Order: sequence, then structure tokens, then C-alpha cells
Amino acid sequence: MTKLAQHAKATATVLHEEFRVPFQVFEASTATRLWPETEPNGIVRYVSDNVGTFADLVGGRKVQVTQRPNGKFRLRVPFVVGEVTLVAESVLARIATEPEDVIEEQRRLERWAQAVLDRLLQTEWLRSQRTAEDDLKRQLKSAWELNLTLERLIRHLRIHREPASNLNKILDAALPFIEAESLIWVPSNLEGLQSRGETVLADDDIRDLVKSLRRSAELRDTGLLLLPRVADASWGAGFAHLGSVLVMTVPSGRAFGWIIAVNKRGADRQASFGNADAAAMAPFAALIGLLNKASDRYQDLKDLLVGLTRSLASAVDAKDPYTYGHSERVARIAVELGRELKLGEDELSDVYLAGLLHDVGKIGIRDDVLCKHGPLTPEEEQHIQQHPAIGHAILKDLHQISSLLPGVLHHHERYDGAGYPSKLAGEQIPRIARIIAVADSYDAMSTSRPYRQGLAPDRVESILIDGSGQQ
Repeated sequence: MTKLAQHAKATATVLHEEFRVPFQVFEASTATRLWPETEPNGIVRYVSDNVGTFADLVGGRKVQVTQRPNGKFRLRVPFVVGEVTLVAESVLARIATEPEDVIEEQRRLERWAQAVLDRLLQTEWLRSQRTAEDDLKRQLKSAWELNLTLERLIRHLRIHREPASNLNKILDAALPFIEAESLIWVPSNLEGLQSRGETVLADDDIRDLVKSLRRSAELRDTGLLLLPRVADASWGAGFAHLGSVLVMTVPSGRAFGWIIAVNKRGADRQASFGNADAAAMAPFAALIGLLNKASDRYQDLKDLLVGLTRSLASAVDAKDPYTYGHSERVARIAVELGRELKLGEDELSDVYLAGLLHDVGKIGIRDDVLCKHGPLTPEEEQHIQQHPAIGHAILKDLHQISSLLPGVLHHHERYDGAGYPSKLAGEQIPRIARIIAVADSYDAMSTSRPYRQGLAPDRVESILIDGSGQQ
């Protein structure tokens, strides 16, 4: 039963209790009967012979009582529900017989019916006020919860790390406010799709859907498309299982794309997305846009940093032509070790940069010591051992790469505590420094020098195993 039919039934029930006669209820502008919906067993219960039209009562709040030639009164009670006028109609037997008494009875019936209608209208007004207040409370509560959700998201998102994970967090947070079966992020290149909620569409179906949606002039012009019934679209036959769709464009630098909400949740399977859903989606779309712009900016800065780091490492390696390329090889070996240790992508990035920069302090080492082919004197040994501290001093003011500094400073520590510069032992040595130390040792032993050949891999492995727990 529709809400309008429920109103019609409730009105008929109240009037029946008041006047002790049954009422029919019509939608005034079309004279469509809303109550009763059917006649039970085909029996006509109502003696009114005029369903007519009720155009003169549309929008009105005055009852209408007219005399019928069969010794009865016809009573019509208009009742406004939202923008719709309902008219309750019934017939009542006359009591009076004399013409003057009939007119007075008609007036009394009008006053009685008007008082009942005024009471009903007052009750409806109070109900609508309570409904409006409840709606306002729900809206305020939803807005408050939305603000708290966005605040938590902004506080916990790590903009420069794991953008895919951040996108999923945003979509998960948005899903309850939009009440969709599925929320989908689609980049402009149609790759790297991310979907949260129920699996409504396969990736290829999502791509086909986007290709159809982006032909919409409305989406191109406004960045927003509300599609209440996909089946009504010219291309909708290919998506028969889809109901409603909400699409919002997210202009965000290189990662431009769309958020798509699929199938509005609700008791009614015909439920569709509206402006309120678009308003709820907007701050999450803006957050994705900011996230993507920040990630693009971070990647640009990271590329610049890697380029500068490589240039610096090449400058260091160039001081000793026999070890040229050593820093790049150490960085790549360190990354492979990190992958074996199941490090995340961010940690692997740090390991790579630390590998490139681990010997940057050799800029401060004298060339005659750095390029010496024979054994070093104790004084020269002490001098070359200063390069980790020199490298740390060069880089320490670059706060953006502070996570790399332990690898630069401590890659010559030993597990038994006999290394330098800080005589750290065991787990005191930062993990990034231990990884760099192994990679540095592997490259040093496996690379040929003018005064010796590089060792075979199995020999290098044997030496590393023998040094485990000490070096």
C-alpha cells in the first residue's frame, strides 16, 4: 500500500468513527478512488452515486454538504496531504422533513464536519511538524556523523603512502552515507578500478558502463549524473540487473576519474539516488581529488629526489673509477633483500634511496686514501671510517629523507659490536642498516678490482654465512 493510500485509509477510518457511515476517499485532481481499494465480493457498500470530479475542492480546506433528491446529504471533506488533495465522500440520511429544518440540519452538518476537518488538519499539521523535526534531527545527526567521518579520514590518511589503500578507506567511509550496493572508483584510463560493497559488476562490465556514461552531455557539462533507471537509457539493455546509478566526476590532476554509486539501497527495489546522495558524495569525491593531487605532487618530488640522489651517488662513485656503479648495485641488491623480508613498497623505497646514498660521505675522504690499491695504514683506516658520519652530517638537515639516515650512518656496524661509528650490536643496529651492510658486502666481494678478481656467488654466500652473528 502506498503512503497516499495509507493516508486515505486513515482518514476514512477517522470519519467513519465520527459520522458512523462509511467513506470513500478519492485523489481530487483525477477522481481516482484510493480507498477502499476493492469492493469485497463485488458487493456495493456505498450508496453515493456521484464520484464526479473534485476540481473545485483541490487545495481547499472547506467541507461541502449538498442535498440529494433521495432524502440524503452528500458530504465531501477535502484533506490536503503534501501537495495532493484527497476528498473523503459519503452520504448521510436526513432527519428533518420540513424545508426550513432541512436547511438548518444542513448547516449543523457543515459546522460539525468543518470542526472534524479542522481537528484533522491540526493533527496533520502537528504530525508534519514532528516529521519535519525528526527529519531535521536525522539530517543534523547525519551531517554530524559525516563531519566526524571526514575528520577521522583526514587525520589518519597518509597522503604520500599507499594511495590505493587510502582510496579504499574513503570509499568504505562513504558507502553508509550514500546507501549504495557498491561504490566504484574509475580512473580516466579505466585501469586500477577499485570497488567497495557488493560485487555488482565485473571489471570489464564497469569499463563498458563508464564508456556509455561518459557520452552523457549532462555528465560532461556538470560533472554529475543521476540516472534513476538504467533500463530507460538507450544503452541500458546491456545492464538489466542495474537499477539506479549516481556518477560524479573527480578532476584531480593526472588521476582524473569518476566515483560511481550503483543501486540505491531501500525497501523499495525501485529506489533511486537523489540530490541528497550527491551532496553526501561530494566531500568524499573532493577528498579523493585532493589525495590524488597530493600523490601526484609527492611522486613528482620523489622522482626529483631519486634523480638528485642518483646524481650525488654517481659523483661519489666517480671519485674511484674502479668502484663506479657500486652505489646503484648496492641499492638494487638491498631492494631484493627487502623483498625477501616482505617489506612494504614504502620501506623498499627507503631501502633503495639509502643504498644509493650509503657512501655519500666518501666525498669527504681524501682521494689518495680512497683510490689506494694497497693496504691502508692505521691512520688511513681511521680516516676512511669517517665516511658514514660525514654522509650523515651532509644529509641530516634534509628532513624529508630522515628515515634513510640510519642506513647511511650505521651500514658499517657489526653484529658483534666491533663495527663503526657507534659500536652498535645485534638488534641495536637499525634493520635498514643491516640490509645495506649485507648488500654492500655482497657487491664488494663479487665485483672485480684491479688488485683481485670478484668472488664466485657460492663463495660469497659461504663467507656471508660464516660471518653471520659476527659481522
